Formats: sequence, structure tokens, C-alpha cells
Amino acid sequence: MRRFVTCIAALAVLAFGSAQAQGDVIVYSPFNDEFMQALAEPFTAETGMQVLNIVISTGESQSRLRAEAQRPQADVWLSVRPAILQQAFDEDLIEAYEPAGADGVLPAYRYDEEHIQAVGTYPLVFFYNPNLVERMGIEAPTGDWDQLLDPMFEDAIVMPHPATSGTARAALGTMLQMPIQAGGSEDDGWVYVTELNRSVAQFTRSGRAPQTLVAQGEYPIGIGFYDAVWQLQQEGFPLEVVVPNPAFAEPYGAAVVAGAPNPDGARAFMDYLLTPTAQEVLTRFGNYPIVEGVAPPEGGVDIPSDQVIDVPFRWLADNTSRLLDTFQEVTQAEPQ
Repeated sequence: MRRFVTCIAALAVLAFGSAQAQGDVIVYSPFNDEFMQALAEPFTAETGMQVLNIVISTGESQSRLRAEAQRPQADVWLSVRPAILQQAFDEDLIEAYEPAGADGVLPAYRYDEEHIQAVGTYPLVFFYNPNLVERMGIEAPTGDWDQLLDPMFEDAIVMPHPATSGTARAALGTMLQMPIQAGGSEDDGWVYVTELNRSVAQFTRSGRAPQTLVAQGEYPIGIGFYDAVWQLQQEGFPLEVVVPNPAFAEPYGAAVVAGAPNPDGARAFMDYLLTPTAQEVLTRFGNYPIVEGVAPPEGGVDIPSDQVIDVPFRWLADNTSRLLDTFQEVTQAEPQ
């Protein structure tokens, strides 16, 4: 029976020893075990290797990889934005690897850097609980970023914290690049973040927590990636979605951890992620495929190409530390 491990440090050490003995593949990812079990099943059937999923947010997994650099305990790092992969490569935390099937990746999702390999994509969206929005007597979000600054939304929004969440770094990069690309400055973006802070009731540690909190009626509005929203919609939770303008729709990637205990297994899993079989599994969890010939998730939201913003990943990678420090100064918020 397949074994899946949650994000607990002691269990991670046990999983590491087990993987060493059995040739299993340890994956750090924010995806829940149901998702990873479905994704791993065809891989295990083909290779005989089990996949051990350590559920952990991107920012926290990045910190763990740094702490484990002398004795890596993971084989694959999954669901990581290009800017963070670039940082990890610069720190020798991941290795460059071009998987088999990389030629089948759609041109829009190809990167010149071999250490940045796209796996899937979904947009950053605004989502809301229509029942709570109606009960509170506030408007539903329209997709206009400026609307979120309206006083009626004070303490009505939940979103992740960029210190611990890759989702939030994508959102922050979007907020700062919007005025820059409109002819303004980064300072204009920080004015926006300062004003938005009044609307945000909680900055969560996990990038996927806001979706659950809004679905359960604890907050009316959230900001986060669409895949988790889509999954909750399939479970019958009252969630509505709007794609903001501009929209962040950069693909997420994966990488082989440098010094991985099972490097052959890690590379085999990377190869598998670009197969039609794996890509079709991803669409069952609200992901959009990045290879040719695979249909998007049934009933998924449209992402107009002219609405997508290009947040330069090297700019984000080179400035992350400064941006996180400034975010903390501006918001005085801690991840919860």
C-alpha cells in the first residue's frame, strides 16, 4: 500500500531512511496527498517506485532545502515558480535537468534555462463565497485590483504571506509590476500594497489556506491560485471565481534536488511529469497542461492571453530578499 507522509520533520527523516532502502522518490510539494496519490499512481505502476509526498509550502520547503544542503532528504521539488527555482539554482540547491519530452512543451512555457522546467499552470485569481458576500452586504470582486482597496472590503480579504508562500510572491510581484509596466514606479506598487493591507484580515502561512477559509465561510474574499479553488468547487463548496486584470499565469515548475538520495528516481519522475498521462492527471485537479495534445480542466476558467502580465522571474529572483523586507516594513504582518 502506498505511503504518503505529511509535512512533519520527524516523519520526513523516517521517510528519508525508507526511501534510501527501497528506492522511493521523496517529493517536497504544497499539493495534498490525494492529489499526489493520483499523480503518483501511474508512475509507480510503470517503475515500481513509490512516491513519498511531504506536504509543505514553497517558502518553507526552500528553507528546508537550505538547511538540508549538506545532507539532502528530498529528491524532487514540485510546484515551484521560476524565480524561486532560479534562486535555488544559484544556491546549488537544485540541478539542471532537461526531462525526456521537454520538446513537447508548448512554446509559451519553455525556458532557455535548463534548471527551469515548467510542469503545469493555473492563474492567480480572486475568489469569493457568494453566501457570505451577500450576508455582509458587500460587492463581489470584479477582477479590478483597485476595487480591492475600497473601504467596504476592510478586513474582508485573506491571502498568503510572501515570506512563506510562493503564491504570495507571485501576487506581490504582480502588484509591483502593474504600475511599473504602466509607466510608473515600484514605489507606486508599494503604495498599492500599503492600501491593500487595510483590506487583508489575515496573511496565511500556506498558499492554499485562503481557499479553504473562504470556502468554509470564515472570510468572504481570497486571493490565490485557481487549482485549489477548482478542487473545492468540485467538492460542492460555494466558491465563485474572477480572473483579475492583469492576471498572473506563469507556469510552476519542478527540479531535481542537488545531491538527491535517489537521483535516478528523481529524473525518472521528472520525465514522467511531462507525459500525457501525468498531464491528464494534473487537469483532474484544476491544473492547465503545458504540453501539446492535452485538454484543459473541464469547466475551467478562461485565461485571456491579452490579460496575462509578464512578471520577469529574474527580477523577482534577484530582488526577493529586498521585497520581502519591504513587505514586512509596510504591512507589519506575520504569517498565520
